[in-house]
Amino acid sequence: MRRIGEWTVAIEDCGWRGAQREALSALSRDGGEAAAVLRADYAQDHVAYAVDGQLITDINPGYPVDRQGADPDRLNRHLRELGIDPAASDSIDNPIPAALALATRITGVMISPQHLHRPILGAAIRRPFLTMRQC
Repeated sequence: MRRIGEWTVAIEDCGWRGAQREALSALSRDGGEAAAVLRADYAQDHVAYAVDGQLITDINPGYPVDRQGADPDRLNRHLRELGIDPAASDSIDNPIPAALALATRITGVMISPQHLHRPILGAAIRRPFLTMRQC
């Protein structure tokens, strides 16, 4: 984990828990925001955005028409600015760069290789997520 601007960025190597609805809801409660990009070899990639304990938008970056959440269209302006038509049923061949660009637009934080240099703060994330507190 590392503080970048007004956001705390966590990179979960070989994991998926930080992108789950429960984790994002817990991290964003009490007026916070949380965004996650999941890149998986074994499951569906996705970008999720939560505000004040509620999952606002969850997007399959490979098929951006596949959006869910309390306000699935909230990020459509960002998708359009990235050249992605949120209404098109087209697939995106390499969706992770688009997913990371979308997360950058949501947060204003662009992860660079310099952000990945050690030492960085690390922690094990265990269930239940509801014990996690936003800092």
